[in-house]
Amino acid sequence: MQPYYFSFRSIYPYLGDLAAAAEVTLLLSLLAIVLSVAIGSGIALMRRSNSRLLRFFAGLYVEVMRNTPLLVILYIVYFALPQLGLRLSSFNAALIGLTLNSAGYMAEIIRAGLVAVPSGQFEAAFSQGFTRVQLYRHIILPQVFRTIYAPLGNQFIAVILASSLASAVAVEEVASWMQTVGSSSFRFFETFIIAAVVYLVLCQIVNLGRIAIGRWLFRQPEAYR
Repeated sequence: MQPYYFSFRSIYPYLGDLAAAAEVTLLLSLLAIVLSVAIGSGIALMRRSNSRLLRFFAGLYVEVMRNTPLLVILYIVYFALPQLGLRLSSFNAALIGLTLNSAGYMAEIIRAGLVAVPSGQFEAAFSQGFTRVQLYRHIILPQVFRTIYAPLGNQFIAVILASSLASAVAVEEVASWMQTVGSSSFRFFETFIIAAVVYLVLCQIVNLGRIAIGRWLFRQPEAYR
């Protein structure tokens, strides 16, 4: 059996398509992150609600999303919803599936931050005449943000990596580029390496940004004001 020789020359014509695929991956990931943080915040507050019904449905949502593979969720959104009359583009279906899945994890991260705040601070704030909005804005959220900052950054990276499954519903992102170019050029190892490097670069950008922002925020208390 002859040894395998790496050659990236046949991949060069496809690098233009790779840039477009990376843009799709980045856009999909950023939108999913923003939407999942918003939904996850609402779910986390529901889990802390005095209403037993809200707590039940919020807990049910979290358990379903955290215990269902993302690929299954994507298939349900992309293939099953059209049977009910709701047709979505591949990008929108991937965005919805990725957002719903990530929101389950975001909710637990944010809830953990809320639980870490001593209950006495809630009582003290209300006794001083704070409204609930003022309480969360000036007292609770700054503490929660500091607590969840690191795990939140890790979840952002997880969303970027999970976006690779969007290729299963025909989204033309990096993983889809990898499969297409590998099949066309028969240089699968080379395309695997290039795709891995792209995901590594994207994740490192997020990680370095997280570190830089964390140093700026947490070493300058006035940044919270």
